[in-house]
Amino acid sequence: MKHLAWVFLCLVVWPFGAGGVAAADATATPFPAAAPRPPASPAPLVLTLADAEKIALAQSPQLALARATVEQNRAGIGIARSGELPNLEGDANYGRSKSPARFAVPNGHGGLTTATTALLVTQNSAALTLKQLILDGGRVTAEVQAARYSTDAARLTLLRDVQTVLLTVAQQFFAALQARHQLQAAQQSLAVAQVQERLVEAQYKAGIASHADVLTAQLPVAQAEVNVASAENGEAENVAALLTTMGLPATTPVTLQDDTSVSEKPVDLDAAIAQALQQRTDLAAARASLSSAQASVRAAALARFPQIAATASTGTASTDLSGGNFASNWSLGASLIIPLYSGGLIRSQTNQAKAVESQAQANLKTAELNVYLSVRQAYLGLATADASLKAAQVALNQARVVLDVTNAQYKAGVTTLPLLLNAQSQLTTAQSNYVQALYAYKIAQQNLLYAEGLLLPG
Repeated sequence: MKHLAWVFLCLVVWPFGAGGVAAADATATPFPAAAPRPPASPAPLVLTLADAEKIALAQSPQLALARATVEQNRAGIGIARSGELPNLEGDANYGRSKSPARFAVPNGHGGLTTATTALLVTQNSAALTLKQLILDGGRVTAEVQAARYSTDAARLTLLRDVQTVLLTVAQQFFAALQARHQLQAAQQSLAVAQVQERLVEAQYKAGIASHADVLTAQLPVAQAEVNVASAENGEAENVAALLTTMGLPATTPVTLQDDTSVSEKPVDLDAAIAQALQQRTDLAAARASLSSAQASVRAAALARFPQIAATASTGTASTDLSGGNFASNWSLGASLIIPLYSGGLIRSQTNQAKAVESQAQANLKTAELNVYLSVRQAYLGLATADASLKAAQVALNQARVVLDVTNAQYKAGVTTLPLLLNAQSQLTTAQSNYVQALYAYKIAQQNLLYAEGLLLPG
């Protein structure tokens, strides 16, 4: 009986122990004539993490939106500068009018009489006018400064958005790989459960197990099948989310290249916080936004300052009723505008700008506090992930030793096949736990780099 059990183990368990369930022999059963096959689908694109990051940087809609925001703010600089640059306008006019005109004419008796006629007048003119702001107390200069700081904030926000996309890609990439290994572990657990079910069925047929034992053995199989289906869906969902972040359709066929390497380096919390205070572009963007708001307050307040502008024009115009005989003309002048009363507009605009400044100050304070919080959270998360990875490695090593010992005991005839299968199941669980801990550690590393502002493309 023991001999038969050993043969059963060799036929069923050993292929699983080598990495999967044994494939059926294709020559054992003849196949019917093959039907015409549909066109082959394109081969999946093999992606490393660095490949996924490059595609995301080029095609991510989030980054496209951030780049457009930068261009929008850069255009604002030109709009603000237009107020301090010369303004040249061309003007051409053509007009033709008809109006009644009265004339005094001799009546032939030594007197005058009034005659009415239609008078046609044609007017043609063309002119160039140059306007230049001379003095406004620095209002336009303040508006230009506000636009420049706003553009700087948009650029820095774009850099932070790049890091956010890189972090999201890394998280989804590792989550997909984690789901893949969970699927493999679930498939192995299903194979073990199926072996145990067949063993109980054989015992039932031999009369040494009850029907209740058979039903009990079927339950782990059903649970394992559910776990396999769930793991398959988990991998597909993570890959779809990754493709969406990369800017690709979720149905794009891809295969992620596995990465189980581990790189460890000591991390000092104080040094990490100091690094983040210098490197975090969102913090620098908050500072630039505050400077922009302060410049906007100055610009709004300077609207009360008198404005002096100079104008110069030259042109030509017709001098007779037919629109001909052109003569040149020119003019020079200066204007002084003193805002005496604006209905409260200037005061309201200044108050509005001050409120925006207060918001910018609060945002800067929030950004500074967030640096301390996020770095500390990422640091603690990495420490926890490191401890979990080390514990999972110990458990994996122990499971391997237990399987080797149990296997040797089974060959020596001092243990049973169910105990050997149980040892194999424990090893599968330990392998799954280690892979989860491994990718959790990798994600924790990415989180800390992101919190420090040091996350760069791979």
